[in-house]
Amino acid sequence: MITHPEVRRWASVMLTSALRGEMSQEEILKQVHMICENHGSACLEDVIDEILIEAGRIGSGHSDGTFYRH
Repeated sequence: MITHPEVRRWASVMLTSALRGEMSQEEILKQVHMICENHGSACLEDVIDEILIEAGRIGSGHSDGTFYRH
């Protein structure tokens, strides 16, 4: 089973990649299906929770450009 730190890291990487436009919708779906196949659909709830927590951490920094260092 995937550990909580692994879920947290995966959620962070997926969210930041999606927000930056570095990952296509197809790749995101592929990653979600892969984590469900490898660890069961029950872990999907943990992943969603961690993505929402990470989104809250990033907050408005994504919208106003302060999240990214150019």
